[in-house]
This record gives sequence, C-alpha cells and structure tokens, in this order.
Amino acid sequence: MSSSDILLGDGYHPKLSQYGLAKLHQLAAEEETFTLSTNIAPEMLATGRVTTKSNVYSFGGVLLELITGRTPFDPAQAVAEDRNLGIWATRLMKDRSQFRWMADPALQDRYPSMDLHKALKVASMCIHQRPAMRSPIGAVVAALSRLAACDDHPPESSHHAAPR
Repeated sequence: MSSSDILLGDGYHPKLSQYGLAKLHQLAAEEETFTLSTNIAPEMLATGRVTTKSNVYSFGGVLLELITGRTPFDPAQAVAEDRNLGIWATRLMKDRSQFRWMADPALQDRYPSMDLHKALKVASMCIHQRPAMRSPIGAVVAALSRLAACDDHPPESSHHAAPR
C-alpha cells in the first residue's frame, strides 16, 4: 500500500484501493516497479504472503509519506540507503536530533516539534524490520487518536530549513 492507494470520498472519508494486493507472482514482470513504489514489508517480498503485520508495516509507510512528504522510493537520493523511505526513516529515528530533517519541507518548518516527534514515534511502531516487533494495529490507531486529540496549540516555527 502507498498513499496513492488512498482515495477521498464524500466528506473526505478515506477509501482504500488495491489494498491487500498480495499476488506478487502475477506482478513478476513488474516486481521491481511494484516493490519500489509501495510500502511493502520485507517479509512480504520474501514470501509473497500478506499478514496483519505486513499490513501494519504498509500503514507505517503511508504515515511516513505523510510526515516526510517523500515517496516510498526516491531514486534521486544520492546515498543508496536513503532511497528507500523505510530504511532512511529507521536510520534517522535512532537519533531524536535527526527528527527535524524528517518533516515535510512543504510545512516550511511551521509545526510543533513535539507533534513531529509523536507522529514519528507512531510510525516507528509500524516499520520494524522484524514483524514480531511491530505493534498491533489497534495500538497504532489508539496512538494516532491520542495525537489527534492533542491538536490544541498553534503551529510554531521549530527548525531551520533542512536539506533533503
């Protein structure tokens, strides 16, 4: 799943298209394009099987797309490890001082830095390489609900512009 699989219906209610597309054998000819343009869990690449945990990984990837403004795969990145959104984010999330470089540049540094940290923490619940380390989707939804409920402060300028 990627952000392009989420459509908005009446009242801006999200609708998923092509969600759960797991027939990788049918996509063999397009496998590289498919895997590079979606937030696919590493174990799903290896086995071709969709599980609850692989869906959690995909959801975390979509959260990262929303937070960072990046696509799941960016061939324009000079460093190979930075081309994959999940790998790039996992590396930067190890150090809180790096969080500021992860915010979508379109926000122009106008966001509460604590909310960025909280949103990244929710995404990190989803994108562990090991499926057993990923949180249940109910815990992810609860964390997002708590984050949304804290929307009672004005945006702040939190950082200087970050290089991408």
